[in-house]
Amino acid sequence: MASALYGILIGISFLVFTRVVPQPLGSIILWGFFSAQLPWGAAICWRRTGLAFVTAAMALGGAMSAGLLVLATTGRVFPSLLPESWVLLGAGLVMVPLFLLIESQVNRAKWKQWARYMESKNVWDIVTGRHIPQIRNGGA
Repeated sequence: MASALYGILIGISFLVFTRVVPQPLGSIILWGFFSAQLPWGAAICWRRTGLAFVTAAMALGGAMSAGLLVLATTGRVFPSLLPESWVLLGAGLVMVPLFLLIESQVNRAKWKQWARYMESKNVWDIVTGRHIPQIRNGGA
């Protein structure tokens, strides 16, 4: 449930920061947040879980966000990106879910442990990284 609510929060944030907040400030704030949160989450994920594809998905999302942050600081904001900039966004939108799907198949036991762990978590736990369990060495 927390993951779904976090997804909704991302969607609302995306609309607010790309449509309501003046540009390019809104995009700089939005992509700056994800440029910080996702690599930090990737480091925590690797340390606590050892799940390579989830870690890679977070790192890739962070890299994509950093690229979009750089574009926003130069005045090129979503959705008014240059055609070649869409490759950056498109690659992230394809590869991140693909990496998560691969992880769910390659490491099913840990994936299920994580899903059980998430049952008691909320959106704030996701924002603060407390949603990532310690399952690297069998703990949770």
